[in-house]
Amino acid sequence: MRRLSRTTQARILIVGALLLLAAFSWHPMGASMSGALDKVLFDTATRLFAYPSSDQVAVVLIDDKTLSEYGTDGLTSRTATLLQRLDRAASITLDYTLAADLHTDELATAMTRNSRVVLPISANTSGSSVDLWPPALSKAAAGRGQRHITLGHYGVVTGFVPRLPETLGGHPNIVMEAVRVAGVQHVLELPHVHLRSYTLSLASMRTHAVLVMLSHSQQIPSYSFADVIDGKVPAETFAGRIVFVGEVMGEDAGFQISSLNMDAASRAQLDALMADAVVSGNMASELPGAVAVPIYLAIALGMVFICLRVPGYWMHVAAFGWFVLMFLFPMALLAGLHRWMGLGLLPLVCVFIYTHFAWERLRRTQNLLKREIGKLRAVAATMGVTELPDAKPIALERKRDPLREVRQALREIRSLQNTFVSMINQLPYPVFVVVDQKISVWNAKAAELLAADARQDDAALSLDEVQQLVVAYCHGEESASEEVTLGGREHMLLYVPYASVDTSLYPGVEEGRASFLVCLIDIAGIKEGVTHDKAALRHIAHDLRSPLSTILSLIEERAEGQRREAPNDPAFLENLRRQADYSLRVAKDFLQLSRAEQIRYETFAPIALLDIATEAVDQLWMAAEHKTIELIGPECDLEDTLLMGNPDMLIRALVNVIDNALKYSPSHTAITVRIVDQGEEGMVLHIIDRGIGIAEDDLIHLFDPFFQVGGSGSSADMGVGLGLPFVKTVVERHGGFITVISQPGQGTDFRIVLPYA
Repeated sequence: MRRLSRTTQARILIVGALLLLAAFSWHPMGASMSGALDKVLFDTATRLFAYPSSDQVAVVLIDDKTLSEYGTDGLTSRTATLLQRLDRAASITLDYTLAADLHTDELATAMTRNSRVVLPISANTSGSSVDLWPPALSKAAAGRGQRHITLGHYGVVTGFVPRLPETLGGHPNIVMEAVRVAGVQHVLELPHVHLRSYTLSLASMRTHAVLVMLSHSQQIPSYSFADVIDGKVPAETFAGRIVFVGEVMGEDAGFQISSLNMDAASRAQLDALMADAVVSGNMASELPGAVAVPIYLAIALGMVFICLRVPGYWMHVAAFGWFVLMFLFPMALLAGLHRWMGLGLLPLVCVFIYTHFAWERLRRTQNLLKREIGKLRAVAATMGVTELPDAKPIALERKRDPLREVRQALREIRSLQNTFVSMINQLPYPVFVVVDQKISVWNAKAAELLAADARQDDAALSLDEVQQLVVAYCHGEESASEEVTLGGREHMLLYVPYASVDTSLYPGVEEGRASFLVCLIDIAGIKEGVTHDKAALRHIAHDLRSPLSTILSLIEERAEGQRREAPNDPAFLENLRRQADYSLRVAKDFLQLSRAEQIRYETFAPIALLDIATEAVDQLWMAAEHKTIELIGPECDLEDTLLMGNPDMLIRALVNVIDNALKYSPSHTAITVRIVDQGEEGMVLHIIDRGIGIAEDDLIHLFDPFFQVGGSGSSADMGVGLGLPFVKTVVERHGGFITVISQPGQGTDFRIVLPYA
């Protein structure tokens, strides 16, 4: 049998002790621990869920008006008259003290005639009954009752004692006598009796008490003693009602009937409220111990279950919800069944349970962090990581603050994590960390590549595509590389095994299985660049071969001429100049194209397209004048032609286009430069000539490097064929595009579209 750990044994011991405390909540001593809170919950449920008043109880008060008219001595002589006025009442309780010189015979006769009068019995300090009424009145009374009530915290009335023990006289409560004399059936006469054990004094003797749900004193109709004597209150007002006659509450006297406010009631009003509660059924009984104790244990065990089984943040949410339900349960029990169960020690027990398990989780987290920091330090030692200047080793000292230790551990973890993240993000290529043939982490470059997939970028990759490559190629324990095609582009896949899988994080993975660092390098651009460079070199070699061959031929011819005849020096030098000039233009145009391909947005500045076009026209104005061609423009109706760009490159591109138009336009024609709006696409710069035009077959290859309309490029007088590729590259680097519309013999329209800034 497996032996329990010391932590488990301590947990069982603590939880067992707390469950015993929860069960002790049913004991009166335990119940008193939350008596004030219980009374607040009881009064709240009473206000919300009590039955409506029976409307069978009334109060006649000896108020200031009565005392001013009759005086204290005059009350005794008019009590018999009062009984006559209340002749139709179901019962009458004289809940006040009469003067010693009262008219006993007259009052006794009135009481006998009414036959429904109830008199109180006083009690001495020991709780025994003391009869202060004359024997004639006691004999004429229809009922006698004691007035013992039960008080809770802060002196709030909670109920009354329905009957004293026989050792104290065995008298019923005056409320019960008033209801009995009235002949009204009440709950205490039914099999279900609302009684609970209650101590009347510091003596060991206990008796039964009744919990009552008291309403506001204003709900009981009250009338002035003087108004009743004077006949101002109709006799039918009291017909069939239980009437209590007593004094108005004094300045320092009265009974507090609710913990929710400071309302107080006089003795007669209190008895009337309790009689109304008896008649209307607003009484409650406490749950017996056989039922209450299992409920206490179930609530405490519920909190234990929450703290043990609910993970993380939700444990605190569930614990709070359980606390709320714990407070609502007694109220719901009182509202639904008129049964009451005080909370007793239960709130304190649940707080202790929650605190114990929360502290235990914190301690486990602290120990876990200490272990993980040790492992991280062991890993860091293999890399030679320098300790932080303010980092202090985490010591296993009981005197240290656990929160400080956790904070220090998190700082060290964050430092190592930042080091790892910085290292992997510094790599210039997309890198993926693969664990158990699954991608788990990737760096910033890889995140940009995957984010491009969401933007439908042509160069984008999806995580599924990379995962398929991982499954297909990442095997073994040796580094390797493969050329793969992803998204229609060629990539170099490099994968390097770097460590064994941590089986504590991946329990389903075989021990010793390697993890991989996978790097993807887009080599499509590199291959395209190499191919382009090869083609450019072939074109350059081809274009330079002709002028160089011509130069060699001229030199050889010159050498032969010196032997046979006099040399023609001007013709020789002119031919030599033309061939050298062509070679220089080839090199110059190729250098320009190379620079255009290296344009970056970071170097752009705000410029006006109108200014660029004006500068290009100014540079070629003299050439157009020399050829008798009218250069019109730039025409522009736009207020704003601002864009982001490289002014030198844009001017050179426009000069190339206009220069081509001049070259292929006959004299006495016009070239128009115009800027118009293109809506969301931006601005359009038109360069329109009336030249020879371009054939449809040539338009397809117009922007190919070294392509020349109507020529092979072998003549030194013709262009190199890199001017329009240069223009296209510059425009595209600025986020625009160029199109050409041309008809042979009618002219050409170059349209350069550039976005607004």
